[in-house]
Amino acid sequence: MDPHKLAVLYYFGDLQYWKLPQIAADALERGYDGDSLRRLAGLINPVASDIRAEEIDSAFTEMGVAAPLTKDYARLVLAAESAAKAVHGDSNVFDAATHIRIHLCGFQDPPPELVRIVRLSEQAERGTAPWKRLETELKDAMRDFLHNPE
Repeated sequence: MDPHKLAVLYYFGDLQYWKLPQIAADALERGYDGDSLRRLAGLINPVASDIRAEEIDSAFTEMGVAAPLTKDYARLVLAAESAAKAVHGDSNVFDAATHIRIHLCGFQDPPPELVRIVRLSEQAERGTAPWKRLETELKDAMRDFLHNPE
C-alpha cells in the first residue's frame, strides 16, 4: 500500500470513491490511524454523498500525504511513471506517449512539461515522420521530462 500513489490516483480521478472504505481499512491494519480513516473504514456500500471531500483529504493526511493534491500535480506524477516505464523498456514508448496525450491530458492543451511528448505522439498518430526517428525523439523527450520536470 502506497498512500501517495493512491492519493495521486484519487485526485487525478482514477480511483473511485467506493474503494475508499477498503483502502481506509487496509491503512488502519498497516498502523495508520485517525478519525477520518476509522469513519471511512466503517462504511458499507457507500454512495458518493456518504463521503465528503474534506474527509477524504483528512484520511490521506492521516496516512502522511500532503492532501489535497492538485489534478495537475497528479497528472505529472502519472506521466512520470509512464515515461519511466517506457524509457526503461518496461512498456512501449508509443503506448506511453498515447496514454499521456489521451488519458492524462485528455486532448486538452498539455501542461508545458508534457508539450513535447504530446506533439510527438500526435505526429506518430498521423504517421508524418519516420517511425524510428519518432521513437528516438519520444524517448529523448521522456528522458528530458524525467530529468527536468519543471
